[in-house]
Amino acid sequence: MSQTTHSHVTQPAPRQTLWRVVHSEWIKLWTLRSTWITLAITVSLTIAFGVIASYAMHSLDQPSANQAFIQGVPFGEIVIAVLAALMITSEYSSGQIRSSLVAVPNRSRLIIAKICVLAAASWLTGAFSILIAWLISLSFMGDQAVDLTRHEYLAFIWGSGLAFVMIALMGFAFGLLTRSTAAAITIITILMFVIKIPLLLAAMKWKWIEKAFSFLPDSVSSALADPFAVLPSWNEKGQEGLSMVLTHSQALMVCAAWIIIPLAVAWVLFSRRDA
Repeated sequence: MSQTTHSHVTQPAPRQTLWRVVHSEWIKLWTLRSTWITLAITVSLTIAFGVIASYAMHSLDQPSANQAFIQGVPFGEIVIAVLAALMITSEYSSGQIRSSLVAVPNRSRLIIAKICVLAAASWLTGAFSILIAWLISLSFMGDQAVDLTRHEYLAFIWGSGLAFVMIALMGFAFGLLTRSTAAAITIITILMFVIKIPLLLAAMKWKWIEKAFSFLPDSVSSALADPFAVLPSWNEKGQEGLSMVLTHSQALMVCAAWIIIPLAVAWVLFSRRDA
């Protein structure tokens, strides 16, 4: 009587790659109800404030009314910063960060995956919001509206999306640094709005401080979203009250700095601290 032996072949576990981690983080982001709620608020605020500003300026016959549909960008950015901070701080508050690090021991890979997912989601949100705001403004702007069929005006769309990416990644970096949603949003709010007050007071005595306004996230965001309504040069002598405004290309470089520096500091601390 022959005895049959059964050999069990163990299949090797699939190799973990950056793409697989990105795919996992993408699914994680979109399966959260808070993501949909936050993005809905972001889109609604960006569209609402943009359309209201566009309609008001058009009613007053302002020459820049055709570009006012992007005025909702700063309001949407604050909300997208909340989502960005929550993407990492919620894992610390719930203890899920430990599970994430068990699943993805390579911390750099985990952070890069989260950054890729957040950048894609925030860019799509910003670009979509501005596109809808422009479409709605067409109903009362008529021929005066910006013609987005011309490729140079597409900067309103991709520039607004990039502005959302900048603020979102800053929110994520500060969330990773502080491990607190409230702290991260407080820092973002100070950098975008509050810091202007002491700088404005200081500029009354030292005129050179006016140049610092153009390097603040809010000014960089405006230069990215509206490349045709900014001054292309530094403040010229004799033009009182005229602050330096970055050109679109200069804004791109400053935008990169606002993204890279906080993320680099956050990554260093994340790689050295315990979860």
